[in-house]
Amino acid sequence: MAIQIISLLIALLAVIVGPIITYRITKKNLEFQFRSLTQENWITKLEESILSFLTHTEQWIGKYQYLVESGLADHTKIDPNNQQIDELLDAINSAIIKLQLHLEEAKPDQKEMMLNVAEIKEIINTRVYDEQSVQKLKNLHYNIIEKAKLLFKEERQKIAGIFR
Repeated sequence: MAIQIISLLIALLAVIVGPIITYRITKKNLEFQFRSLTQENWITKLEESILSFLTHTEQWIGKYQYLVESGLADHTKIDPNNQQIDELLDAINSAIIKLQLHLEEAKPDQKEMMLNVAEIKEIINTRVYDEQSVQKLKNLHYNIIEKAKLLFKEERQKIAGIFR
Protein backbone atom coordinates (compact mmCIF):
# COMPACT_ATOMS: atom_id res chain seq x y z
CA MET A 1 0.00 0.00 0.00
CA ALA A 2 2.83 2.41 0.87
CA ILE A 3 4.47 1.74 -2.49
CA GLN A 4 1.24 2.57 -4.30
CA ILE A 5 0.89 5.87 -2.41
CA ILE A 6 4.50 6.78 -3.11
CA SER A 7 4.00 5.88 -6.79
CA LEU A 8 0.85 8.00 -6.91
CA LEU A 9 2.64 10.98 -5.31
CA ILE A 10 5.55 10.68 -7.76
CA ALA A 11 3.17 10.45 -10.72
CA LEU A 12 1.20 13.45 -9.45
CA LEU A 13 4.41 15.38 -8.92
CA ALA A 14 5.61 14.50 -12.43
CA VAL A 15 2.31 15.55 -13.98
CA ILE A 16 2.22 18.91 -12.15
CA VAL A 17 5.90 19.87 -11.87
CA GLY A 18 7.05 18.47 -15.24
CA PRO A 19 5.09 20.91 -17.42
CA ILE A 20 6.05 23.84 -15.21
CA ILE A 21 9.73 23.02 -15.53
CA THR A 22 9.37 22.39 -19.27
CA TYR A 23 7.60 25.75 -19.67
CA ARG A 24 10.35 27.62 -17.82
CA ILE A 25 13.12 25.94 -19.83
CA THR A 26 11.35 26.63 -23.13
CA LYS A 27 10.76 30.25 -22.12
CA LYS A 28 14.46 30.70 -21.27
CA ASN A 29 15.54 29.12 -24.57
CA LEU A 30 13.25 31.39 -26.60
CA GLU A 31 14.46 34.40 -24.65
CA PHE A 32 18.10 33.51 -25.34
CA GLN A 33 17.39 32.97 -29.04
CA PHE A 34 15.63 36.33 -29.28
CA ARG A 35 18.44 38.14 -27.46
CA SER A 36 21.14 36.56 -29.60
CA LEU A 37 19.26 37.31 -32.84
CA THR A 38 18.60 40.91 -31.83
CA GLN A 39 22.20 41.38 -30.71
CA GLU A 40 23.59 39.84 -33.90
CA ASN A 41 21.39 42.08 -36.07
CA TRP A 42 22.48 45.13 -34.08
CA ILE A 43 26.15 44.24 -34.53
CA THR A 44 25.70 43.70 -38.28
CA LYS A 45 23.90 47.03 -38.75
CA LEU A 46 26.48 48.85 -36.64
CA GLU A 47 29.31 47.31 -38.69
CA GLU A 48 27.63 48.51 -41.89
CA SER A 49 27.13 52.02 -40.47
CA ILE A 50 30.73 52.32 -39.28
CA LEU A 51 32.04 50.98 -42.58
CA SER A 52 29.89 53.43 -44.54
CA PHE A 53 31.00 56.36 -42.41
CA LEU A 54 34.70 55.53 -42.53
CA THR A 55 34.63 54.78 -46.26
CA HIS A 56 32.87 58.01 -47.16
CA THR A 57 35.10 60.17 -44.97
CA GLU A 58 38.17 58.51 -46.49
CA GLN A 59 36.85 59.23 -49.97
CA TRP A 60 36.14 62.82 -48.94
CA ILE A 61 39.76 63.23 -47.83
CA GLY A 62 40.99 62.04 -51.24
CA LYS A 63 38.58 64.11 -53.33
CA TYR A 64 38.94 67.27 -51.28
CA GLN A 65 42.71 67.01 -51.49
CA TYR A 66 42.40 66.96 -55.28
CA LEU A 67 40.34 70.16 -55.22
CA VAL A 68 42.75 71.96 -52.94
CA GLU A 69 45.77 70.93 -54.97
CA SER A 70 44.17 71.87 -58.29
CA GLY A 71 43.09 75.27 -57.00
CA LEU A 72 39.36 74.54 -57.29
CA ALA A 73 38.72 74.78 -53.58
CA ASP A 74 36.83 78.04 -53.89
CA HIS A 75 33.24 76.92 -53.98
CA THR A 76 32.13 79.61 -56.41
CA LYS A 77 32.67 77.36 -59.42
CA ILE A 78 30.31 74.52 -60.19
CA ASP A 79 32.49 71.57 -60.90
CA PRO A 80 31.69 67.83 -61.06
CA ASN A 81 34.22 67.28 -58.29
CA ASN A 82 32.29 69.70 -56.08
CA GLN A 83 29.13 67.75 -56.80
CA GLN A 84 30.94 64.56 -55.84
CA ILE A 85 32.01 66.16 -52.59
CA ASP A 86 28.45 67.27 -51.90
CA GLU A 87 27.25 63.72 -52.53
CA LEU A 88 29.93 62.44 -50.17
CA LEU A 89 28.86 64.95 -47.53
CA ASP A 90 25.28 63.70 -47.84
CA ALA A 91 26.48 60.10 -47.49
CA ILE A 92 28.61 61.04 -44.47
CA ASN A 93 25.67 62.77 -42.78
CA SER A 94 23.45 59.78 -43.49
CA ALA A 95 26.04 57.44 -41.96
CA ILE A 96 26.32 59.69 -38.90
CA ILE A 97 22.56 59.51 -38.36
CA LYS A 98 22.69 55.71 -38.58
CA LEU A 99 25.56 55.63 -36.07
CA GLN A 100 23.62 57.85 -33.68
CA LEU A 101 20.70 55.43 -33.89
CA HIS A 102 22.87 52.40 -33.16
CA LEU A 103 25.22 53.74 -30.49
CA GLU A 104 24.27 54.49 -26.89
CA GLU A 105 25.77 57.59 -25.33
CA ALA A 106 25.35 56.05 -21.87
CA LYS A 107 28.14 53.55 -22.59
CA PRO A 108 31.61 55.16 -22.37
CA ASP A 109 33.21 53.40 -25.37
CA GLN A 110 30.26 54.14 -27.61
CA LYS A 111 30.13 57.74 -26.38
CA GLU A 112 33.82 58.16 -27.22
CA MET A 113 33.14 56.79 -30.69
CA MET A 114 30.37 59.35 -31.18
CA LEU A 115 32.68 62.15 -29.99
CA ASN A 116 35.25 61.05 -32.59
CA VAL A 117 32.52 61.01 -35.23
CA ALA A 118 31.48 64.54 -34.21
CA GLU A 119 35.07 65.78 -34.49
CA ILE A 120 35.41 64.25 -37.96
CA LYS A 121 32.13 65.86 -39.00
CA GLU A 122 33.32 69.23 -37.70
CA ILE A 123 36.58 69.04 -39.67
CA ILE A 124 34.76 67.98 -42.83
CA ASN A 125 32.08 70.66 -42.51
CA THR A 126 34.66 73.42 -42.06
CA ARG A 127 36.33 72.09 -45.24
CA VAL A 128 39.77 72.81 -43.84
CA TYR A 129 42.37 70.71 -45.55
CA ASP A 130 45.83 71.15 -44.14
CA GLU A 131 48.41 68.72 -42.80
CA GLN A 132 47.17 69.07 -39.21
CA SER A 133 43.50 68.43 -40.01
CA VAL A 134 44.33 65.47 -42.26
CA GLN A 135 46.48 63.93 -39.52
CA LYS A 136 43.71 64.50 -36.99
CA LEU A 137 41.19 62.86 -39.35
CA LYS A 138 43.45 59.84 -39.71
CA ASN A 139 43.92 59.58 -35.93
CA LEU A 140 40.17 59.82 -35.38
CA HIS A 141 39.61 57.12 -38.01
CA TYR A 142 42.09 54.89 -36.24
CA ASN A 143 40.43 55.52 -32.85
CA ILE A 144 36.99 54.66 -34.24
CA ILE A 145 38.32 51.46 -35.80
CA GLU A 146 40.00 50.39 -32.55
CA LYS A 147 36.90 51.15 -30.45
CA ALA A 148 34.72 49.32 -32.96
CA LYS A 149 36.98 46.25 -32.80
CA LEU A 150 36.69 46.18 -29.01
CA LEU A 151 32.94 46.74 -29.13
CA PHE A 152 32.38 43.94 -31.66
CA LYS A 153 34.60 41.58 -29.70
CA GLU A 154 32.71 42.27 -26.45
CA GLU A 155 29.31 41.91 -28.09
CA ARG A 156 30.24 38.64 -29.80
CA GLN A 157 31.51 37.32 -26.47
CA LYS A 158 28.16 38.24 -24.91
CA ILE A 159 26.34 36.34 -27.63
CA ALA A 160 28.61 33.34 -27.14
CA GLY A 161 27.99 33.58 -23.39
CA ILE A 162 24.24 33.35 -23.90
CA PHE A 163 24.58 29.79 -25.17
CA ARG A 164 26.82 28.59 -22.37
